[in-house]
Order: sequence, then structure tokens, then C-alpha cells
Amino acid sequence: MEENIPFFPLGIVVLPGETRFLHIFEKKYRNLYEDIESNGGYFGIPFIHTGNVEQAGSLVKLEKVLVKYPNGELDIAVKGVDIFNILKYYDEHPERFYPFGNLELLNKGKIEPSKQLLDAFNKYNKLVLKLDLEKLPKPGFYLIANSVGLTEIEKFNLLLQGSEKALNTTMTNHVNLRTLLALQKDSVHEYYCLN
Repeated sequence: MEENIPFFPLGIVVLPGETRFLHIFEKKYRNLYEDIESNGGYFGIPFIHTGNVEQAGSLVKLEKVLVKYPNGELDIAVKGVDIFNILKYYDEHPERFYPFGNLELLNKGKIEPSKQLLDAFNKYNKLVLKLDLEKLPKPGFYLIANSVGLTEIEKFNLLLQGSEKALNTTMTNHVNLRTLLALQKDSVHEYYCLN
């Protein structure tokens, strides 16, 4: 259990290894930035869906401050480290204005892609991405997840999968669906001429 972790609830999921860019403008999150800058740079992003803070989210680490604006606003880059479940959530820190709480890290930062997932991704790559995978290292689970354009809710649902096997099955289904959609898109162009 990790205690008293600063929280920045957002409608995004940052998968392990993924880099996202945040614009910080509210005073409470500028306070959060000041605190994490001096304490290792880690904070939690609980997922907000339909206005509610869900019980899972992404542990991220501050990578870089991109821009500091004269009015105190910031643009930062953060990188996903792990996935967590929230054990306790407090709306406001006793000394600051931002939320904080206790969380349980799920140690899902290193998931090995299954053979089925790698096969599905190779097929998707040949059809859509067209990368020369022979010249690249073997794609990892989260590289695949970030390459197929998952929506935020699809990423969140992926977090809820318990085992590595369930994660691989769910991700394989996402890749197969996107491959099927790409094939259907190509077949539409063969049969219809748009004027």
C-alpha cells in the first residue's frame, strides 16, 4: 500500500510506458506540481468517467516541464508507471487543496504479450501501420495497446482485467476488431466510387 499519494483525477488513462501531456491551470494542481517536484515526481491519476472518480487509475511520474507560463500555468509531460486501485480517497489535502489518498499498486507495468496477441498485432501492422517490425525490438504489451488507438474507456476497461491472461485476451480482441474494421474499410473502397 502506498499512502498519501497526490491525486489528479482526469478522464484519461496513462498506460505503463505511455507519455501524455497535461496542461495545469487550477491552483490546487499547481500546488500538487510544487509538491511532487520536490518529492520524486510521482502522482496518481484516478480515472473520471461520467463525472465519477473510479476506483482505479494510473500511477505516473513527471518526465519534463515543457512550458511555464507567466500566470503560473504549466505544460508537463508524464509517463505511466503502473496501474492502481484506490484504497482511500480524500477530496482535499489538510495543507493543500488537491485530492490525495492511499492506493494499491497492481504491478502491471510489465505484461508479456501472448503469442496470439503478437500474431494479431503482426496482421494489424501489415494492414494498417506498415512498420518494418524486423528492424524493431519485439513489441511489448503496452506498445501494442498504444499503437491501436484505444479509447480512454477501452483503456480503463483494460485496467480492470485481473490476470495477465485476461489482459492478453482482451487486447487480442481489440487488435482483431481493428483489423476487421480496416479490412471492411478497404472493401468499401473496392465496391463504391465516391463522386
